[in-house]
Amino acid sequence: MDTTRPDILQALIITKNEEPNIQRVLEKLTWLERVVVLDSYSTDATLDILSTFPNVVLYQRTFDTFAGQCNYGLNLINSEWVLSLDADYVLTDEFIGETQQYLELNQTEITAYSTRFKFLIYGRELISNNTTSRPVLFRRTRCTYVDDGHAHRLVVKGRERPYRSFILHDDRKSLSTWLSNQDRYSIREGEKLLNVQNTTSAIIKIRRTKVFAPFIVFFYCLLVKGLIFNGWFGWYYTLQRTMVEMLFALRMIEKDEFKI
Repeated sequence: MDTTRPDILQALIITKNEEPNIQRVLEKLTWLERVVVLDSYSTDATLDILSTFPNVVLYQRTFDTFAGQCNYGLNLINSEWVLSLDADYVLTDEFIGETQQYLELNQTEITAYSTRFKFLIYGRELISNNTTSRPVLFRRTRCTYVDDGHAHRLVVKGRERPYRSFILHDDRKSLSTWLSNQDRYSIREGEKLLNVQNTTSAIIKIRRTKVFAPFIVFFYCLLVKGLIFNGWFGWYYTLQRTMVEMLFALRMIEKDEFKI
């Protein structure tokens, strides 16, 4: 089986002002005949970069939610399998080889393959990180996205299998951009945390105290995950994760206590 054929596998990427990242991502996707990029009207050099890759097919749509955007993108795919990637996911050669192996096997009982991530800070790999695995390779007709707080997740109708290899999570956008994005995300996540009923999740319960999560995350990243040994790159990641938890807490205080 020629696993690069567009009827077998196509990639989907959602973009909005991804000039710092998209070049490195697309350079690792040249083995595919068709890469669908759904852009939310970027105003930087993203579109110029996309135009230099002959296997990229560009569509544009106003962003509503992550799930809405991704599901719209899936409708632009006409292959059996989809490789769904964020615009800062850089594939490794090991990951590409493993993907081709799974497509060759074409095990009918498997619907999706999930992968873990190695987190990079401005190109420097961290010892560890807080990201969880997520399905990125899946059969298009058996999966759909749903919104989940500030993020989104894939609902898989069938069995999942884990990758052995990793994807590199390498976002090099500026700190100002990151802060702006997190500010928006925190509104939805705060609402989700307050509206969850009868939860058994320890993470949600800790976050809903509005106090403990930032402290726990700070020491967990720095000491338990060992990021103190990554120098300033580890401190940078730790402070980012702590800032995220602080924003969630502030949004919940506004909504729950101040009724804003």
